[in-house]
Amino acid sequence: MPGTDGTLAAPGILADNEYFYTVLNLPKTASDHEVRERYRQLSIVFHPDKQTDERRKEAATQRFLEVQKAYEVLSDPVTRRAYDILGPEGLLLLQSADFKHVAQEQFEEELRRQQRELVRQRVEQAVHPKGSVTIGVDASSFFDDEYETEDGSPLSPWQHFQASLSEVGRDSFAVRHRVQMEIRKKTRLALTSRITTNTRSRQRPFTGSALTGTIKHQFSPRLAFEATASLLAVSGVSVKSVYAGEGYTLTCQTVLHPVLFVQPFTYRETGTLVLPPVNLSLARQLFPKSPMQGILDVGMTPTGPRITAAVASSAFHDRLRADEVLEEPSDSLAFRAPSVSGLAYYTSEWQFGLDLAGPATGLNGRYGLSFHELGVHLQTVLRLGLAGLTWLFGGEWRGDNAAVGANVSANVDGVTLRVDATYFGQTLSLPIILSREHNDSLAFWTAVLPSATMALIYYLKIRPRRRIQRIQFFNDARRQLREEKSDLLRQWHETISLLQDTARRHVRAEEACDGLVVLEAQYGPSEQDEGTAGLEVDVTVPVQALVNTSQLYIPGKRSKAALPGFYDPVSGVPKTLRVRYKFRGRMHYAEISDFMPVVLPLKDHLVE
Repeated sequence: MPGTDGTLAAPGILADNEYFYTVLNLPKTASDHEVRERYRQLSIVFHPDKQTDERRKEAATQRFLEVQKAYEVLSDPVTRRAYDILGPEGLLLLQSADFKHVAQEQFEEELRRQQRELVRQRVEQAVHPKGSVTIGVDASSFFDDEYETEDGSPLSPWQHFQASLSEVGRDSFAVRHRVQMEIRKKTRLALTSRITTNTRSRQRPFTGSALTGTIKHQFSPRLAFEATASLLAVSGVSVKSVYAGEGYTLTCQTVLHPVLFVQPFTYRETGTLVLPPVNLSLARQLFPKSPMQGILDVGMTPTGPRITAAVASSAFHDRLRADEVLEEPSDSLAFRAPSVSGLAYYTSEWQFGLDLAGPATGLNGRYGLSFHELGVHLQTVLRLGLAGLTWLFGGEWRGDNAAVGANVSANVDGVTLRVDATYFGQTLSLPIILSREHNDSLAFWTAVLPSATMALIYYLKIRPRRRIQRIQFFNDARRQLREEKSDLLRQWHETISLLQDTARRHVRAEEACDGLVVLEAQYGPSEQDEGTAGLEVDVTVPVQALVNTSQLYIPGKRSKAALPGFYDPVSGVPKTLRVRYKFRGRMHYAEISDFMPVVLPLKDHLVE
């Protein structure tokens, strides 16, 4: 269609829902026979091969393409109905969604539903709305308070529960909403509104509101600038600049207040110097071939100087391809077969640092695991400061448009359980204060019980489901190999026939000198289970043909599927070459990952 597949048309024409009918000069009530006849007539008139003049040929080509496109749309019942209902937008929806299995009576309803979804996505992409509602709950009465009867005797467990429940209340409430829009190609504007109320804190209850605006500009791929200011009060402008160099990132942040311009670098009445808070941060890769980073953060705050030094690193792990070391997940993971456990592909990250900030001085550490197949992220944070030990343990599941997470934190001020739920950028947060006192046992069980529940759900529900998905994946691979790759199998059989004579000569020569005799070779999925059964390729003949003077060498760092007599039986699955061979009359066996070099014979392959 013009505008969707590159075919041009006059400006404004595409908005006409009857444009293709106009091209064929037919009413919307035209029958299929009338559409075919008119297309046949016009295609003869405007066929480019019938024109001799170049200018007329160009115009005829344009009209011929329009007639052809109109016929493609109106001759198909599905595309014609979508075009009749929504015009050009209906054709776009047919490209973005599957309507093959939609019943005829539900077609229009489903098409309009897809239209509403498309409009919503366009609005979301234009303004990127994000909102959050935070409701703080004080449930410390369950664990901190002791209740008694009038005569001083303890209450029964049920009475204690009822009394504690009556004391549970809302501790705080906050609403935050943010929209972002593009002003220019490299400039974006974000507006953030926030309303906060605190009703049960130890301080005086208060209600506050704020409206801030942020401008972000990307000067170059390396340099970015950001400025944030309050739109309801004169409180200064926070500016931030980030420069990303080769192997390092430098960040500078400060707050510019009007007072600093009126009376720069003056003393307050208390005798302290008024200086703008400044923060400089440098993150640099420590070693050329390592993801480890060193982080140095120096800042001047109202309470004094602050220095942070830390070391951080992250790595991607693929348990099915131990021969490759990756620093980040590859895009090819989207085409991998699902592992049974869901834990095969994961990222680990850690950070350890020292903060020098007066009373807030302390050591801190963080460790996290992200399991990409399950969409699960686990994190542990520890901080040992002058005030004592603070720790946090939490996890999050994140899908395409939704996320659910929870974490438990404990310090000298108490124990807090936080639950977050996100759907299409809108977040509901419930920070629940379980205790306002230091209580290690409460924090421990608050972390252990939900974790044990999730582990049970994983083993009883998620893992069996993943096993079924894996078997289905390989069943589809077998069907595809049988139905859609018949030419590949035919070529493989022909290649084996061509290599057989060479393989026989090599085998006879090796047997005569008691050298390297390949008995069997299989190339297939690295994991062997009920799902991968029958997907191995017999490559005994090709491997025998590669043996030369009692040695076999195949270079690494590339897949072996392109070798003569090999082929990939199932895409997206790590492969292994398994070889059983004799050398000096003794049995050997080797398993070599797909991207590792093959060197035979080796003493390590000897079967005792």
